[in-house]
Amino acid sequence: MLKEATCNLFAAIHLGSEQVGIQIVQYRNIDDIKVVDQAARQVSLGEETFKSGRISFLAINELCELLQGYKRLLAEYGVRDYRLVATTAVREAVNRYYILDQIKVKTGLRVEIVDMPQEIFYKYAAVFKNIQDHGLTNTPDGLLFVDISSGGLGITLYKNGALKYQQNIHIGILRIKESFDKWQRESMYFQQALSEYIYSAIKPVQQALEQYAIKYLVLSGPETKLLLKILGYGLKDGLALVELTDFYKLYDKVKKLNLPQIIKTFELSEAKAEMVLPTIVLYKQILGLTDIDKIVIPDDQFIDGICLLHIMEKTRDKWSEVIDRQIISLACSLGAKYKYDCRHADAVAGAALLLFDHMAKIHGLGRRERLMLHTAGILHDIGKFVSLRQHYSYSYQLIDSSDIMGFSEMEKNIIANVARYHSKITPVSDNLSLAGLTDQQQVTVGKLAAIIRLADAIDRAHRQKSTSLAIELKGNQITIKVNTQADISLEEWTFLDKVKFFESVFGIRAILTRSAEVS
Repeated sequence: MLKEATCNLFAAIHLGSEQVGIQIVQYRNIDDIKVVDQAARQVSLGEETFKSGRISFLAINELCELLQGYKRLLAEYGVRDYRLVATTAVREAVNRYYILDQIKVKTGLRVEIVDMPQEIFYKYAAVFKNIQDHGLTNTPDGLLFVDISSGGLGITLYKNGALKYQQNIHIGILRIKESFDKWQRESMYFQQALSEYIYSAIKPVQQALEQYAIKYLVLSGPETKLLLKILGYGLKDGLALVELTDFYKLYDKVKKLNLPQIIKTFELSEAKAEMVLPTIVLYKQILGLTDIDKIVIPDDQFIDGICLLHIMEKTRDKWSEVIDRQIISLACSLGAKYKYDCRHADAVAGAALLLFDHMAKIHGLGRRERLMLHTAGILHDIGKFVSLRQHYSYSYQLIDSSDIMGFSEMEKNIIANVARYHSKITPVSDNLSLAGLTDQQQVTVGKLAAIIRLADAIDRAHRQKSTSLAIELKGNQITIKVNTQADISLEEWTFLDKVKFFESVFGIRAILTRSAEVS
């Protein structure tokens, strides 16, 4: 039982496609969290967005009234720390900025829109911790995490502490349903057409997964509760283990039923019943991607991920290192896809992080920027897969167009720009690649790029000549001492060329020396 006097309060509010929910928790750390209140109201925001591209004035008014009620609930509990987060329905509505403004004016609440990679990441973090706490990650085989929301599908492969693959697809359950007209859904050919539609969208994932032995398929998303209900399964200690034979029996049963029969058989509302066939068919197609032993369904939802990651940041919990390592492992997997020089990438990333840590008093950046620097160090040269000429430009394009779970689109754009400007090009505000970033974010790009330039110069020959680095910051000078027996003339000359930008960004002098003579 949590002690009231030592607990903090936090509330997460989620504006989803099918419901708007609130969760209020007390916490001391990520292993000591108690839900003190929660509520949810069904909405049709997703249907409106997927059908018309916008959310109606009437729906916005109803949403604001609901949020006013949630705001009163926050006041009753004395909650000051909260996050109000919107996902697919609001994110994809063409009138989203007017929606945010209406909510702010009518309720005083500020809404944060998260993009799909963030949405998938929040849920993955909560689900992974649950799976880890149950000991299910202790297997040499892979775990395939599949999150299915109303508007998107996230596929993440975990194996031996690392993320080997991650892909996000715009093919959620509600989006699938709204892709077909009512008369098409009532057609006797709908099940076959639906299967082919889903197959065409997810087939490219199969090639990436076929090389891995996978033990568990871990399913998350709002429709998992529907699956458990019609299977007749219950949750035990926060998760359910589903036998494949039971799922396939359900699939064979459902595909023979029409909508009225589904309503009667499973005692569902018409709205829920309409989701059954798309849900079951999508799960069936995912099972066809690879061989697995069992289906695992945790109880965690997006709102749990918001709470977990917020509390992790607030308490500076060391579990964040587990997640950070997975993010970096995903960057390495992306680098391997583009045949990167992993030893050079590791050397550049390592030197960049060492510089970053020794310059804490100067750069004024935090843990997120350090993680972005690490990722940029891993990926800065992947553009060479496309062309050695102007590879930095292709590095930018490859990073910016890839899914890197754990980063927002804005953070990914910063990483891509750091990779772009690790060479000689100077980042200036009228460069198109920087157009979507604020002035402060552009300054962050400049700081991280300046650090990576020096780190890249130290391994210019891609031969890892340095056995260790010693860095000393004293006054307005930073000295980087390379311990090596090799000749580093190339590195010294490159350093002199790249140091000018570093000095203009940070206002300090940088010197490269060696601590051992050539033998």
